[in-house]
Amino acid sequence: MKKRLIASVLAIMACVGTMVPVNAANENWRDPFVTRIMKTISQDPTYTDAILTDLDRNGIPEVFIIKKGTYGKIGTGFTMTDNAITEIEVPQNIIGECLENIDVYIKNDTYIFVGAEVPRYASTIMYYKLTLANNKLTATRINKSDVSPYANITYVDRYSNNLLESGYPNRNKIIDFISSYDMVNAISATRSIANLLVNGEKATVTGYTVNDSNYFKVRDIAMLLRNTPAKFNVSWDGSLNAIMIDTQEDYVAIGGELSSDVEQDMKVVENDTPIYVDGRRTAITAYNINGSSYFKIRDIADAAGFEIQWDGGSQTINIIAY
Repeated sequence: MKKRLIASVLAIMACVGTMVPVNAANENWRDPFVTRIMKTISQDPTYTDAILTDLDRNGIPEVFIIKKGTYGKIGTGFTMTDNAITEIEVPQNIIGECLENIDVYIKNDTYIFVGAEVPRYASTIMYYKLTLANNKLTATRINKSDVSPYANITYVDRYSNNLLESGYPNRNKIIDFISSYDMVNAISATRSIANLLVNGEKATVTGYTVNDSNYFKVRDIAMLLRNTPAKFNVSWDGSLNAIMIDTQEDYVAIGGELSSDVEQDMKVVENDTPIYVDGRRTAITAYNINGSSYFKIRDIADAAGFEIQWDGGSQTINIIAY
């Protein structure tokens, strides 16, 4: 089992009420993963080491089976999509060690996964940017200087080379390995203590703090600004399955805005719902807390076109919406 730091920026996207589907990871993957690992190792016992990681950050890990030994190849990869095992196309230009040594950097709210491998007959460490898209893992060679300027955040994965007994895959060991993923990439959020002002006037709204950044429901902010020049509307487009933000439009309330309810036992997961601002898709990282989605307050400001002032001494956010 391998642990790496990941004190994540796990933020949280803006709620579009009940219209936005919750992208919470279920637990149905565990038993099928055990069976699949058993089958894979039984078919080719030279591939005996396994890695659990979550490169697409959807709460359901990917599994990669690699050849025994530090320099073993990646034999197969799979995950679960819509309650079915999905094959992952694995790259041939890296060895399994690259997936055992993953660091994560963050640039403009974008996660950069970097694997490292030490060549067998050289002293130079090689670095690869790891990208998982459309069930294909791509490893792109980079220089360490390409990512070192960015914050290195906490990341946790699981690695095991102890899944055999007497040369055969042992179900109990595999179950223990899969079960060990319970605390991987756990995300936590706390009630924000920041004061929120609109044009200098105190506003009552519930927010959360994740890694020293403040996040609010986009509908709450739209409600607060509905009578200002910075007004904007929020809606759900069923044809695109996307959140729509339309600036300079009257906000249409759906009920439940500015609720003060705060959960004590919160579950946080990244939400990959697309977001469009005035008809154009934007790259805003979204997260879901107990069924509601939140944005970072500065992302809302950038999307809707208003200004944010921050006073660290008094922990005060002032929205300028003249």
